[in-house]
Amino acid sequence: MNSPEESPCVPVSVCTISVDDLDKSLLFYEGTLGLEIAERKMWEGSEFEAYWQLPEGSSAEAVLLRSGPDPVGQIQLLKFNSSDRKQIRQPGIKRAVGLFNLNIYTKDVKRDHANLLEQGYEFWSEPNHINFGPAVGEAMEFAFEGPDGVVINLVELLTDDPKTMIGHLWHFVLGYGRTPTGFTPVATTAHTVNDTDKALGFYYGPLNMKLFAESVIEGEAANRSVDLPEHCRTRSVLVMGDHEYGKIALAEPLNYEVPSLVADAVAPNIGYLAQSFMVDDVAAVAAASEAVGAEIYSPLCELDLPGRGRCRAIIVRNPGSGALQELFQQL
Repeated sequence: MNSPEESPCVPVSVCTISVDDLDKSLLFYEGTLGLEIAERKMWEGSEFEAYWQLPEGSSAEAVLLRSGPDPVGQIQLLKFNSSDRKQIRQPGIKRAVGLFNLNIYTKDVKRDHANLLEQGYEFWSEPNHINFGPAVGEAMEFAFEGPDGVVINLVELLTDDPKTMIGHLWHFVLGYGRTPTGFTPVATTAHTVNDTDKALGFYYGPLNMKLFAESVIEGEAANRSVDLPEHCRTRSVLVMGDHEYGKIALAEPLNYEVPSLVADAVAPNIGYLAQSFMVDDVAAVAAASEAVGAEIYSPLCELDLPGRGRCRAIIVRNPGSGALQELFQQL
């Protein structure tokens, strides 16, 4: 395996979501967000069943959505054929251990709020203007209950000074481009953990990700944006790969308790199932993952992944939370 200095710094390639109604979910991801369908297929067979630990005869209609030339920040929707499915996250749960939300940059937050209001979505808050200080910059954002129990956070980057963190992102988005409806791929996705340091052992170690920002979220204004009580204190660590998209926002509650979604976040249940990472040597990364305490969920195998072709892949559990993390290598 390469030395840490030589190893790729791996962003989130795909967020996998199990859906209740594929066409309804596509109305949002393809219609509203403007993401492009890379492949739509029926996924079935013994390889598929073993990979997702499903009984014989199981299948899923699969759609991979993306925007831009890079395999990063993509969304995979799976409609499993099982009638025995439960919702992973119930509406109203504002923070829970496991994979939680998709954070997407938008051109116009107020426009989006009005459009989504007309479509009947439930909001956590009105668009919230946040000044993160002179080094970071300003943004306006709001969260709402997206399809299939997945929380969606839309963010408008307001600061264009390239010397600031948000200004750097503003210029990147300007150059990279948006979907036809004004959105980006998944810029950041939230992962709430029991133990940040163990989670970072996985992200910093086998995946060689790097620190983007770290803070303690506290106070009325900051908690209002995520609809938490004012007294809450949350350790927040943002990590990234070699791309401005596909970042991970780790959150660990410091002075309050939250439920866990992890036990239910398995196929064929409905909601956010897994984060996925494309690596150069999946066997080496899998071994390094086990070394930092990542439990194997689906052993290393070879199979066709929607929109990605023939791959070697494995699913492990993140040691900081137990959430599913897919590692794959294209063949």
